[in-house]
Amino acid sequence: MFFFKNMKNIIPEQKEGKKLDCFESIDFENTEIASQAFDLAYTKLVHVNYWYELAEIPATTFQLTDQCGLPIDRAVQLHDYIRLNIPGPGLPSGDGYDWVNVVNIISNITQEYKLFALTLKPCPDPQHKENKDTAHFFEGISSSTFLIEQRRNSILIQYAGRNEIINVENENLGDNIRNFIVGLGAKMGASYPQWKSLIKGLANSIRKN
Repeated sequence: MFFFKNMKNIIPEQKEGKKLDCFESIDFENTEIASQAFDLAYTKLVHVNYWYELAEIPATTFQLTDQCGLPIDRAVQLHDYIRLNIPGPGLPSGDGYDWVNVVNIISNITQEYKLFALTLKPCPDPQHKENKDTAHFFEGISSSTFLIEQRRNSILIQYAGRNEIINVENENLGDNIRNFIVGLGAKMGASYPQWKSLIKGLANSIRKN
């Protein structure tokens, strides 16, 4: 299923906890059309604030923020933060939100292929820097990687969740209870429809153009 030979350098290694993968692959009439579709998919992926509109079953909403947690509207950049408003009980100490940090962006274009990857990790709330606890229902070791690759007339779109461990080590007991409930649901499969819907919505958006 993978096109890129050095995938281990893009998707963090699975060491513990749960893993999750969602895929969509699309074949186009020729390389030129596939290349245009890749560029469109890239544009949609880097504009995080509009992921909600891509998902065919909208659930979580995403807000790109700067390093102080202030909302911004532009293409995502390394070290940006993303504020998540997920269905269900919110994080008590994080004003009801979960947070992730952009820890890696890879863009690689050659004559043979195009590739773009974006990796996110749970992190503390940037609006409350005095609180060092991870503001997410998964621990900081977990990761979410979004990948788009074009090779000849084919495009692969993937979501890869790695090392998904429920975060119950915070100082705030309310956070731990909430994280256990939400994290358990995610580990039992509740998060799969969200990511599958987003990946499928992204794929469908370039099929139509």
